[in-house]
Amino acid sequence: MIRFSAPAGSLALAFAAVALLAGCQMPGTMPPPQQTAALPPPAVPKPPPEARGIWIVGSPALRGTIDQAAAKYDGGPDTKPHLDARGTAAGFRAFCAGVGLDHPDMVASDRQISAAEYKRCRAAGVTLTEYDFGPKRFVYVKDSHMMAVPGVNDFVTSWSQSGKPVSAPTAGS
Repeated sequence: MIRFSAPAGSLALAFAAVALLAGCQMPGTMPPPQQTAALPPPAVPKPPPEARGIWIVGSPALRGTIDQAAAKYDGGPDTKPHLDARGTAAGFRAFCAGVGLDHPDMVASDRQISAAEYKRCRAAGVTLTEYDFGPKRFVYVKDSHMMAVPGVNDFVTSWSQSGKPVSAPTAGS
């Protein structure tokens, strides 16, 4: 039997290499990490009290519609409508979070409210009325803000159209 003797230094180097490679992940050997929790949506910033006016959130696609309605409305600087256009879904999240001056008065949407959004609104005590401005152009107004927030009722009245109370949408909508 033939024996080979290796210097002690090369044996230590081989063990170090094995230890380093043991900590490496080879492509395809480990599944990718899974996200375990959904991140909360970004909050829609509350306007400062002096610039609040009528607070509208929602779809940038309705900026023209809101701007036209605001141009016809002569409510003064304290009740000027402001659209924070961060998207329909973000708008509904902020709108359905609650009632009062810390929450938006209206949401401008390029689609009708979904069943999940309606459920979230109702859970927060929000009742709402839908105004239809044409295909894919809806504005939802909080019923409690019609009389409580200065200018909201007058702005809505300036649209010269009646809204319809929103009831629970079907699951497919």
